[in-house]
Amino acid sequence: MLHIHNVGIDHKTAPIELLERLAVPPGRLPAAVGRLAGHDAVAEAMLLATCNRLEAFVATERHSEATCHVVETFAGLGGVPDHDVWGAVSIRRETGAVAHLFRVACGLDSMAVGEEQIVAQLRSALRAAQEAGAAGPALTALAECALRTSKRARTETRVGQTGISLVHAALDVADGVLGGLAGRTALLIGTGTVGSLAARLLRQRRAGEIVVTSRTPANAVRIAEEVGGTAVASGGWAAVLERCDLVVSSTGARGRVLDAGRMRAAREKAGHAPLVALDLAMPRDIDPRCAEVDGVRLVHLEELGRLAARRGRPDDVGRAEDIVAEQAAAFLARRIETTVKPLIVALRSRAREAADQELTRLARRLPGLAERERAETIAAVDRIVGRLLHTPTVRAKELAAAPDGRLYLEALSRLFDLM
Repeated sequence: MLHIHNVGIDHKTAPIELLERLAVPPGRLPAAVGRLAGHDAVAEAMLLATCNRLEAFVATERHSEATCHVVETFAGLGGVPDHDVWGAVSIRRETGAVAHLFRVACGLDSMAVGEEQIVAQLRSALRAAQEAGAAGPALTALAECALRTSKRARTETRVGQTGISLVHAALDVADGVLGGLAGRTALLIGTGTVGSLAARLLRQRRAGEIVVTSRTPANAVRIAEEVGGTAVASGGWAAVLERCDLVVSSTGARGRVLDAGRMRAAREKAGHAPLVALDLAMPRDIDPRCAEVDGVRLVHLEELGRLAARRGRPDDVGRAEDIVAEQAAAFLARRIETTVKPLIVALRSRAREAADQELTRLARRLPGLAERERAETIAAVDRIVGRLLHTPTVRAKELAAAPDGRLYLEALSRLFDLM
């Protein structure tokens, strides 16, 4: 029987340097999940990759083998030693794995509690797994139920209303440093989900000139048109760096997009006027040494996580947690029901088959048995079979709902060789 298994690394278990090495850009997600699914122990696989977490969800019958394969895959994707990954992973099985994904989908496990970007990221994870042929009925049902749980939690509680994204938090920092964003010149490097959101929020906060650049010129033009900004070629933003007040970088590049030398030269020409550099990428886009340049305030994801933690949790997070627990229990109950029903049918079929065989032998040994006696004999055997199976059937349903319910179902299956 397939079990849902989770192996994950996030901002609470790993340093930013390791998360940076393990980052999987959206474009590499289908190939990565395909690699994850390429093992006999993994029947289904889904990979959730965000700026501060890498989570594998697999459906498997062989926990240990699947876990080792996931860790090896993570290490291979990041080019890091296996032992570094082992030292940072969290491993969850079935009940824990389901509840964890539901919490993640609701933003309850995020740096900024309640942040909404995770919803789109989970949808992308499911889509990538389906496109790679890695997501089957178990993980598809899991992800879809997690998304429904997230919608309910955000509708019925204030988590979705008070929860802020890291982009909001980053712009709040910039607002405080610069004394407001109105009229400020901003350079956006990258036009993915984060860059697009940053552009819209800057327009809402009445930023002045918004300059957008991307390795895909069409994307830069599109975002710039949406916010009334200007698009520049990916190699043409050096001059903008000399006069801007704010840089927001969120590319999927490997390697630094903005190094300290370029930053120093640009700020010298600007007379070291104050500049806030928001590095919202993973791996990081901006050389950490840029923080040493006069006038530059560098803000990265690790700092944003600490700031978000200080904000505290929304008042009704407890209610959202209750919704998660309720929905996770309901999902697991449905999984157990779909598993126990075939076992009960198989058990009854096995008993019926044995009874029919004995009745057939009896008919051969007693060919002269009267029709009435034959009917009474068949009815008696049916009653015996029914009574013998009644208690095991009821107990199987009850025990299946227990915390270790799957162990009982496996025992039943193995004892009677049902599957």
